Amino acid sequence: MKKTSHVGHTGQAALSVLLEISLVVVPALLFFYTYVHHYPSATFFLRGNVLFFVVYFAILVLFMTIYGSFSVRKYRTRELVFAFGLSSFFTDTIAYFLMCMIAKMLLPPKYVILTLLLQCLVETGIFILARILADRLEPPALALLIVPEKDAEENVRSKFDRRRTRYSIDRVVSADMPWEELCEIMHSYTTVVLMPMEKELRRRIMDDCFWHGIAIMLKPDMQDIMVNCADTVIMSDVPLCAVHTGNHDRGYLTAKRVLDIVASVCGLIVCSPIFLAVAIAIKIQDGGPVFYRQKRLTLNGKPFYLTKFRSMVVNAESATGAVLAGKSDSRITKVGAFLRATRIDELPQLLNILNGDMTLVGPRPERPEFYQKYCAEYPEFAYRLRAKAGLTGYAQLYGKYNTTFADKALLDMYYIQKASFLWDLQLIFYTLKIIFVKESTEGVETKPAEPEKKEPACAGETK
Repeated sequence: MKKTSHVGHTGQAALSVLLEISLVVVPALLFFYTYVHHYPSATFFLRGNVLFFVVYFAILVLFMTIYGSFSVRKYRTRELVFAFGLSSFFTDTIAYFLMCMIAKMLLPPKYVILTLLLQCLVETGIFILARILADRLEPPALALLIVPEKDAEENVRSKFDRRRTRYSIDRVVSADMPWEELCEIMHSYTTVVLMPMEKELRRRIMDDCFWHGIAIMLKPDMQDIMVNCADTVIMSDVPLCAVHTGNHDRGYLTAKRVLDIVASVCGLIVCSPIFLAVAIAIKIQDGGPVFYRQKRLTLNGKPFYLTKFRSMVVNAESATGAVLAGKSDSRITKVGAFLRATRIDELPQLLNILNGDMTLVGPRPERPEFYQKYCAEYPEFAYRLRAKAGLTGYAQLYGKYNTTFADKALLDMYYIQKASFLWDLQLIFYTLKIIFVKESTEGVETKPAEPEKKEPACAGETK
């Protein structure tokens, strides 16, 4: 009986691997069929066609990796389909222009468009099958979530319950319960998730989990991230961690600046019709100014004025002071709601990038007054100023609009520690996906605060 079960499980695992391979092989074959049968003027002999297929395959794998199309357990099916749609769109577009260059003429794109639609349709079916099989083979492991105090339980649980992953929070307990009782609960789970708590207590819990073979996942603090990203150095027979302090090599900084200049100039040229249309729409809306400028901080605390399209009423903060925008904030204009949802309001920051105050990828710039307030509550927030402020960034892509400032600081520190030119390119491409994700643009559920409350949050036009 055990042997049959093992064979069945092995067969399902093999099928799962085949499905993952088919995620990239099937769409590649569909495009290759279109290439050979509908664009004969762009084909080669056998070896040339094989080379074209290999190049197409490699580009598709690259984009699918960037957009997470292989992460079947991490994302919902519709997110996977959307991620593949972007991957296939970019790959098919590149392949189409390559075919035009080979044929030395502009080829009709209709067959490429039809192939793209067919690829998305077929991939939807494969994603559904892969997701079902993944859930059967490896259902989410039940995990115990340990929080520092009882009051934090519900808030933390809601964060983990937002999407399905390899782990499912089965129970949330407080670390301040009696030690023997906590150990008894921990020993009934295979995975324990630790939120920030007193160092000695965390060490004690991790020690117990280690000796009982319990998997540990923990939310790091700033020093954890710095050590995790450090290089290991053996000096004589002593292992050392070489912690990065944000000093990047000159080659990376030069390449990053060149990319900023080229991308901002091209972006301003391509988006000039959008600038004109938005300016007209804002003027028609209420006749107020088109742009909104606000003092922010960039590398080493240098102040500059960030420019955005105005998405709120004029003098939006006069009655409320500095507050986060709510989900149904009455200060946001109808045009502004569209600009925020599509991120078009951020486009004028290309001028800040061209001027050198900002870069394409980096921590989002903060207002001086809030920087001081956040640092008073969380001193490590100041570490973000070790990098130039960016239009997009790791915290912007993997956090949300209402992610806490402390969590955003952790995400930004991870980027600062691991920054590289190739990773910058990957994050730029990934930004195109996040633009269409509603969760990343949502506001908080609270109403604008009264003037005297002065809650620590971005003001007026801030995101």
